[in-house]
Amino acid sequence: MIDTQQINDILGIKEAYQLHDALETILFDKSKREKTFNDFLEVESDLSYDWFTNYFQEEQSNRKSMMQDYTPDCICKILGCIQKGDAQSVLDECSGIGGLTISTWMKDQNRIFYCEELSENSIMMLLFNLSIRGVNAYVRHGDVLTNTFDHVWKLTKNGQFSDIEEVAQGNSYKTDIVISNPPYSLKFENCESYANDPRFAYFGLPPKAKADYAFILHALSHLKEHGEAYFILPHGVLFRGAKEEKIRKQLIEKNLIDTVIGLPNKLFLNTDIPVCILVLKLNRDKHDVLFIEASKQFQKDGKKNIMLQEHIDKVISAYKLRQDVDKLSHVATLDEISNNDYNLNIPRYVDTSEPKPPIDIQKSINDLIAIEDNISNTEKSLVEMLQTLDGPCDYQQNRDNLVKHIREREQHTLSMMSQSVNDFIDKNRALLMNQKETKLLDIATFERSKKNKKYPSGSILIQVSATKGQLVYMDYDGLVDSKYGVIQTDKVEPKYLYYILDMVIPDFLRRYQTGLNINPDIFKHLKLAIHEDRCIQKMIISILDAFQVGIESEKKQIEEWKKIKAYHLDGMMI
Repeated sequence: MIDTQQINDILGIKEAYQLHDALETILFDKSKREKTFNDFLEVESDLSYDWFTNYFQEEQSNRKSMMQDYTPDCICKILGCIQKGDAQSVLDECSGIGGLTISTWMKDQNRIFYCEELSENSIMMLLFNLSIRGVNAYVRHGDVLTNTFDHVWKLTKNGQFSDIEEVAQGNSYKTDIVISNPPYSLKFENCESYANDPRFAYFGLPPKAKADYAFILHALSHLKEHGEAYFILPHGVLFRGAKEEKIRKQLIEKNLIDTVIGLPNKLFLNTDIPVCILVLKLNRDKHDVLFIEASKQFQKDGKKNIMLQEHIDKVISAYKLRQDVDKLSHVATLDEISNNDYNLNIPRYVDTSEPKPPIDIQKSINDLIAIEDNISNTEKSLVEMLQTLDGPCDYQQNRDNLVKHIREREQHTLSMMSQSVNDFIDKNRALLMNQKETKLLDIATFERSKKNKKYPSGSILIQVSATKGQLVYMDYDGLVDSKYGVIQTDKVEPKYLYYILDMVIPDFLRRYQTGLNINPDIFKHLKLAIHEDRCIQKMIISILDAFQVGIESEKKQIEEWKKIKAYHLDGMMI
């Protein structure tokens, strides 16, 4: 693989900032261009990958202002393999230095490419990458969002390389395919002034703060009748609300979204965020959406992750198979997506959770008994040793009190409780198995906590801001912090509902939570299995309360033992 120093040596430069001017001087002089190309090919003859990716990201990429992240080779390979094979023309929107174009060109070198790119730093390397490979292309230098382009260069294959000439070209061209890795969540300044732009006429304007859907709609405007678009995007496009939700809903209802592929995080050099591949197709005959969950298909490579060929093959196979595969893929009907409020968050459709290992309750009780027996034997030995120690009167008195407590204390508290519960479950198994599935909001209400409102005891609090779903049960009436939502019920015992929620909330949020905060709307999807018999509910509360008291007691006892240990050490050292 050609490295940065070799590139600089061939171009006759010492610093990366000189690259743009050096390339500009070379590219528009045919004799200089072809000599430089031949010098490069003597060092690196593999045309299947973009030679400048690492060079550009390390030296030139403008992550802060232009959100530039150049496409990792593994993603280029995936997009190259899932595209339809009969495409004759391709638009690479926000093409950077041409990584996606090169990957697509490798599949069919007779295609014509339209590459649109804004960055001055990128454009000369893009021309270089295409011309040295003999690609037929139009390179359009300008702003995709405003749809204005200052320069268009036509590249025409002539022998081994492509000639370059500047031409005039409008914006009305159409292609069979669009490929794009646009800047993630870039601001669309003056967005409102494009309200009458034909690209946004049907679906509406995207938000000013995030231009992701603006890039999508720009791409759709350039697709032929049966065209396809392949986007690399942040996951937010799958679930964000407001204007983006309206556009996403229309895309789904128009049957344009074909596939959603979730990829691992840390694939990019300049950002750790995970991304997805969003596939859109015009006039397709399927009325569903394929979801592929590939976020775990990677190998660690230092601080970054890489997808090996085996991981890439797994994604491609799932895409072509288009069937439900456990923990990997799911084909969702449009009705299913509608029931999810047009939210495309992948965990809602592909469950990758592992079943909890079964608990051998009898083994657990036996182990607990063995532990408590060991503690008891240790305490007996401690009593014998303590009785041989002498010291000041106050020390001896405390020592004698501890000896008396250890001798009289009841043993096997938790293990006996656990065994009793086990017996209770065996005797009441039929009643305990009589449960009914219900939706949370059919048996309870939910509201964001209100300032200065006093909530009654029995209310259940769930942290909804910057949260992992922490739950709190209110034993007393009181005010509630604004970071909580409040769940109240009179249909079941409140403490019983609290224990049920404590069990199911972690898995539920893993599938439905889409950020640091909880959107209260997701609770309409939360289903619970509950016992309708209030007597059973109260028995379960009593049992779980007793366990909780026992556990807290053990924790406190450990802390007190630490204090006693320190005290006796002091007494022994006098």
